[in-house]
Amino acid sequence: MNRPWGNASGLVEWSRRDPWRERMGEMVERHIRRACDLNDIDIYDLPNVIGDAALAAMDCAFEDCCTVTWEDGSNLASDYLRRRGWKESAINRAYIEALRHSVVSLHEVSDVRPGESFLARDLVRGGEPVRVADQTATKTLVSWDVIAARIVTIRGVVQMSSAVLHVERVLADEMLALLKRTRSRAPNVAESFATAANPALRARLEAELLSDESLLSAAAPAITTLWLNDAIRRCLAPLPELVNTDGEPLELMTLHFRLLPKVAASDIAQALAGIPNLRRDDDDAHWTWFAPEKPASKPRKRRGKADPDTGRTIHGNLTLTATTLEVFVNSEARAKRIRGQLKTALAGLVREPLTERVTPEQAMASRRGGSSSPAAGLSDDMSPADVREAVHQVLDRHYRKSLNEPVPMLGGKTPRQAVRSAKGRLAVANWIKGLEQASARSPDDDPMHGYDFNWMWTELGIADLRS
Repeated sequence: MNRPWGNASGLVEWSRRDPWRERMGEMVERHIRRACDLNDIDIYDLPNVIGDAALAAMDCAFEDCCTVTWEDGSNLASDYLRRRGWKESAINRAYIEALRHSVVSLHEVSDVRPGESFLARDLVRGGEPVRVADQTATKTLVSWDVIAARIVTIRGVVQMSSAVLHVERVLADEMLALLKRTRSRAPNVAESFATAANPALRARLEAELLSDESLLSAAAPAITTLWLNDAIRRCLAPLPELVNTDGEPLELMTLHFRLLPKVAASDIAQALAGIPNLRRDDDDAHWTWFAPEKPASKPRKRRGKADPDTGRTIHGNLTLTATTLEVFVNSEARAKRIRGQLKTALAGLVREPLTERVTPEQAMASRRGGSSSPAAGLSDDMSPADVREAVHQVLDRHYRKSLNEPVPMLGGKTPRQAVRSAKGRLAVANWIKGLEQASARSPDDDPMHGYDFNWMWTELGIADLRS
């Protein structure tokens, strides 16, 4: 992601000399070997498996080698500066010295200014976010990304070193949990090295083990290993069989019903009112098709004016215009079922439907090419601004419903239920951050791009967790 080795090229060359060449090999073993062994691949085949990600892992091993003090008291960066530092510019010497005393940590990204800077909040050491100057990584980073990186200050300018790992949110949580467990073991480790006969030494050793810098310094190989193991498994994993909640093969389908001459949209709306499990939305132009309700063993207690459809599985959505009725479902089986229900209800009102099919593979391919859009069914006469507004209105309705629907990431609770506990508030915050990440990563010309999630933070009462 970020490889500006120009200010440390001499240090890289120095690492290829003895004894540093052997020690670099040892550091590569610490950072990379374990992940390769876990996935039964040869370390030399790593670039063929994960591509440039192998270079990122190598960068992590190199930078760790620059910070470690070896048994004889020597250090790669210090040795280079002492012997060859006179050849370096003042800014390069300052960079190498800062790298020498750095530690890798997990940082949450926000307020990205492409080609300029971003805010980084240290998820291990805490504190206020810092503004990091960067021209390269900011072209791909979006708000709420998590990165493993060394952030250093060079002559008053805060910047990153070259080794930067993009860490998925779930993996970042696992890393933070590992660091927490490691910290909890510090008292036992200190006691094993210093007996009760020397309590002062034990207390000093325990304080050192509990410090954030010591913890992160020791954890550097583990962070690389966890990240690398995840990267390898993603590359080697077979494509999953995509199915919906009924176990049916996933296929995105749209049924286009053209209204017959002299048939008004109000006639269609009246006919739809008699179809079971079809609920009209507040805007009168959209319907949600729910799965049949399962008989409950015990009657559910409803509080206040709760939505009676909360928690029900959604099988499809319908959109009505002055000339068409469009039905969106995600499987052939569901398309057949809803078509059977509509055939009777809409007899004499619509023509036979045209069916549009998109496989998940086609959808992903078109998204990569920037040609897929949730505005596919909108009029060609609409301006890009009008299309974006229409799509954002659809997203408003979708996300407002989702606040009352179970979310697997929240342990099956709805967002409104989850925010009732401190742990749930954090989980909901991460859930919304994931939504914002996906929106930010969409192409600029995608109508979904730039959707404003501010209202969700306020609606759920967790705006304080957004910083």
